[in-house]
Amino acid sequence: MNITIRGESNPFLARVIIAGDWNGSVEVAKELLQKIYEKWPKGNKVKFLITCGGFMNFEWPASLSYSDIGDGKNPNSQAVKVLVEEAKKYCELLLNGDVYEKLRKCTDYLTLGVDSFKGKISLTKTYISEPHIELVLLVDSRTKSYYWTGKSYPTPNQEKGLIRIFNLRTHFFNLDVGKVMILGCHDITIFNPRSKNAKGWRAEVNKEFQKLAREEKPVIVLQHPHTTDSILTWAAAWGGIKRILPTVKEYASAGRYYNPKGERSPLVNVLAKTKCCNTVDFVVH
Repeated sequence: MNITIRGESNPFLARVIIAGDWNGSVEVAKELLQKIYEKWPKGNKVKFLITCGGFMNFEWPASLSYSDIGDGKNPNSQAVKVLVEEAKKYCELLLNGDVYEKLRKCTDYLTLGVDSFKGKISLTKTYISEPHIELVLLVDSRTKSYYWTGKSYPTPNQEKGLIRIFNLRTHFFNLDVGKVMILGCHDITIFNPRSKNAKGWRAEVNKEFQKLAREEKPVIVLQHPHTTDSILTWAAAWGGIKRILPTVKEYASAGRYYNPKGERSPLVNVLAKTKCCNTVDFVVH
């Protein structure tokens, strides 16, 4: 596990960019965070340290049957709560010992992409029918408080499997830096101009999410894609955010730089096109 640092002066946030395959186990994720702390540029405490979607996986709790979920588009809220609590347990395992104390010296907030385990990585064209959930947990490192949201807008190939976060208000957080909007990977496509062509429940979600975002007036947007290997993947959606939400001042995403068929854009270009703020990027090879 080698880490290359790409840093800018006065960074607002830091990103963990995994350039390669990744298994998402607690043990490997903890080892990585330890190494990042060891390589952290002195004197550069940031507001956020953000990770990719699926940075860590957790096992589906044995107490929860698939039938308990109900309709994945509008799942049973109690079942979602059980999955969130299970994800939090794994985050506690990740941050126990001295990892938490080390990270709080480096960042005020940490975002963790946490998925229930599934056999395939969440790529746009990957068909995933098995029930699964994709969460993002926000950790306040000063108080070790946990807040959560998750993917609300699955890709068409995930639609039958994803347990969707239907409460869109969970994406907005009042923090000391202002209102922050946190997105799962594909959620950002709601702001892609092509989303106006959506039909049925997708059209309703697009309309509701955009309306809510205008009302909430976020100043920061943090996206958590599973992979980003091209400068074009999210470009139209980021453009839509800048047009629809003029209050946004800083934004960034931290998707894995990985494509089993070969990456399509140079890494340096991908890093530059997926942020609007100064960053410290920890590139993991």
